[in-house]
Amino acid sequence: MAVAVRHSVSRNLYKSVPIHCLSSRRNYIKRGTPVPSVNLYLDTPNNTVNAQELFKGKRGVLFSVLGAFTPGCQIHIPDYLNLYDKFMSEGYDLIACVAVNDPFVMSAWAKSLHTKDKILMLADPHAEFAKAMKMDVDCRHIMGTVRSKRYSVVIEDSVIKGFNMEPNNGGLACLLCIKNLASKKQPV
Repeated sequence: MAVAVRHSVSRNLYKSVPIHCLSSRRNYIKRGTPVPSVNLYLDTPNNTVNAQELFKGKRGVLFSVLGAFTPGCQIHIPDYLNLYDKFMSEGYDLIACVAVNDPFVMSAWAKSLHTKDKILMLADPHAEFAKAMKMDVDCRHIMGTVRSKRYSVVIEDSVIKGFNMEPNNGGLACLLCIKNLASKKQPV
């Protein structure tokens, strides 16, 4: 029952985002595009991680959430944690999550979800990565700032090979990599 409540709260939160912010007319990043060379942060403002360098010579999954500790996004992390070994056995080198939050919030969220050594919890405090991915959404009216749409990407050697975008704020895009892995389909 708690999960149903979370989904309900999540749906209501995202329904309040203005339609113009979620326009499908935007020119979103495409397969074959290099990961933007934008600095993200791991745990502290002193631990800079360049997104493009992070995936250099590696195969990984990166998923973005609207924000740490948000009801809808909170439920996606356990699915990635539970399937961590399957991702690794399928040839993935890393799983990363990114959100428009400060590094301390992402670090606290990582600790609360016990993601250590399995999922890199990366902070995008100024939404620079979200904007470079063309996935920024104006959430100032409900969250105080610009945030990132939910999406997941498969990355090989710093090039985006698969892209799953949240089509209707239903919470599925973050999990499409998992669903594709389970069914052995290539990401869209």
